[in-house]
Formats: sequence, structure tokens, C-alpha cells
Amino acid sequence: MIMPMIQLIRRDGKIIELEATSVAFDVLRGVQVWPIPIAGVRAAFDMNDNRFSIGIKGILTDDNVASSAVGATAVLDLSRATGLYDSWFKQQQAQGRNTMNAITDALHGKEFVFKSSGQVTADLGENITLRFYQTGVPSATVATKSIIPVYVPASLANTEEIADAIVTALNGASVKVNAATTAITDIFTISQSAGDKVNSGSHQGVGTLTGERVTLTNIIKSADGNTPLTKQGDLVVSGNADWSHSFFSSASFVNGVSGVRMTRGDKVQDLLNMTVNASAGGGLINPQSFTGDLIEMPDSLASFDVGKLLRIDQAESVKKYIVGLRIPYESLISSNVDMRELRQFVIPTGPGTDFSAVKNTGAFDPVDNISGEIVRPNPYLRQGVAISGVVQKFTATYEAGDSVWNYDLEFAAAEQLLGI
Repeated sequence: MIMPMIQLIRRDGKIIELEATSVAFDVLRGVQVWPIPIAGVRAAFDMNDNRFSIGIKGILTDDNVASSAVGATAVLDLSRATGLYDSWFKQQQAQGRNTMNAITDALHGKEFVFKSSGQVTADLGENITLRFYQTGVPSATVATKSIIPVYVPASLANTEEIADAIVTALNGASVKVNAATTAITDIFTISQSAGDKVNSGSHQGVGTLTGERVTLTNIIKSADGNTPLTKQGDLVVSGNADWSHSFFSSASFVNGVSGVRMTRGDKVQDLLNMTVNASAGGGLINPQSFTGDLIEMPDSLASFDVGKLLRIDQAESVKKYIVGLRIPYESLISSNVDMRELRQFVIPTGPGTDFSAVKNTGAFDPVDNISGEIVRPNPYLRQGVAISGVVQKFTATYEAGDSVWNYDLEFAAAEQLLGI
């Protein structure tokens, strides 16, 4: 397995990948040691005073292919309501729909309309309609305006089975992309997972449900995929365009990033831009790191972004500030299967916190889904996702005749950040 490059994490969640030729961890514990006369022994006084720094050396080369591209993603979550309810099923009950027959009847004729990244690039007016039918399911339409019917009969037992029906319909469908008939599975990665509302299953009297959320991710990695996901009722099939009590869905496909090809000089310029004149934006405070595992603090107190309070978190000088470092390694001891899994080095902070190899089970480069938006968590505000800290030194060197730039970076770990 080829080891990924290290990642510098910006305050806005974007990453900078660097090729590292060497990585050095430096731990300095401030332990005071005194000799005891006559006895010939020494006494140590340890207050857990330590400094942790990382030195990285590497090279910056021209890109042969575009890098850092990401496919745009959207979410349909059958567990989540669009109103103030603890599940979508509860919202349906509030509308007088107490059975799956009533719920699927209300779904009849409702639809989502969206485009893939490839359809946007082709610019031929192509799109996709995902439409629900309780009865009278027509054949799929494969055309400039493709229609994928989703069969949701009255016999369905719970909302997870509606999600199953969506996935089944998508997996078997084809649409037009740049005038060519293309399988949906060739343009989207389709995955199914547990919904955000864990009580949804108990509200339906069926126990825990594990597949109410459907995620669609464009296989083509491009910002072109960042398009609206429109939900509505078909006027002919549904009788009206209203779908005010739908389950949760993303308002659009988000987080698509077009790949960028950079020369070694481009990379040096970007790193200079992010280290010479960047702003900490007031700072990032994490009380949870002081209490460690001894006290579990509520989310409202566990982290504090001063930049958001001051409304400067979207300033370019603040967004580009480097707040974390992710260094990968392969693990067998923390794997649930007999194969290597990718992890990132993390350091424990706060009383009682332990991140031994066997407990370091977090996915490499984890992301959060916040109202359908995929974001990278800030390592200052959540432990275990990377090493939080600051860049103290960046050196880039080039000599005549070299085909690469060499860099030397010094990173100091820190869990609290204050600054202008």
C-alpha cells in the first residue's frame, strides 16, 4: 500500500498535501531531577510539563495530474424531519399519517430533480428526476430529462425500506450524460447508512434502523457537481407541487472541488501565503482539552471559535491559517479485520485521555455531515482527527540544476490558540 502524503489543515477545512521525505517527532518533558547526597540516588519531580514538536522535510514537485479533487455530495435522510420533530416518522404522525400506507400514499408523485457533474459540463440541458410511485409505476425514461421511478408500495414496513427502494431504483437506472446512455452507478457512488435521528426506528416500533440515509457522491471530481437538489411534487402525478413535509434532503450537492495542477513554484507561493501573513482570527478555545476524559462537557461548551463571534472567520487571512497536521500510518492492532487500516498520528491531551495504538480507531481524514454539508472537523475543536498546532518555521530552498524545491517545516503542537 502506498502511504498518502502528509496534510496541513487550514482553518476553513481545506488541506495542503505535501510529499515528506522525513518526519521527526520531538517530545521534551520538563522533569526536574535532583541528586540526593550520600544516598547516591536521584529524585525526580514530574508535573506533566511537556512540549511536542514535529519536524518535516520534503520536496515540492510539479504535478503530473490534477490533485485534491473531490466529488460533490448530497444526502437524503429518511430519519430526519424538516420540522421540529425528533424523526420524520413523528412529523408524518403529526400530519395524521400513522401508517406506512398513508406515508407512501403521500409520497406518490413527489420527486427530486438534480444534475450530475458530467451533465453540467455537457451543458445540453440534461437532468435527472427521482420520482416516487405507490401504484401505477411507469417505465423509466432515459432522455435529456431522465426520470427514475421509485416504487414505494403500501406494504413497506418502515422508513428504511423507503430508503432501500431509493437505492434499488438508482442502482438499476440509466440516464443521458452528454447524449450517451449511462448507468447511474457510473456517475454516482451510492451508499446507505444509519440516519441522524437514532430514535426513528423506536418511534416506528421496529428497533434500531441502520439504512435510512442515502448518500450520492459524484464520481467525477469537480466543482461542476455543486448543483441544486430540488424537491417538489409533480403536478400531474401528485396533483400539486407542494412537498412541505418531506424527509430531510440536502438543498444542493456540495463540496465538489475541481482538481488543480500546480508547479513546484505554485506550491511554494501558496505555502508562503499561508505562513507569512495569516491571522489566527482571535483564536480557538477548547475547554474539553483541559478536562480530558474526566469530565464530558456539552457540545455548547466543548469548543469556542472566537473568529465566528467576531464575524471574521470568513476573512481570507483567517481561512488560510494552518491549524493542524495529519500524518498517516498503517495499523493492524486497531483494525477490526485482519488487514492494515490507515490511521493518523494523534496526541492525548487533558487528564485521563489515552490514545494508545489500540484505541486510535478514528478513520483517516474524517469528515462530518452537517445538514448535508460535508466538512472536515477542526483539530483544535475535536481531538483524534489530527494534531492541532501552529507552524513555527517554514523554509524552502532551491539550487540551480535542481528539478524540485526542498522544504523544511517545524510544527509545534498546541490545544489552545489565541492571536490576532
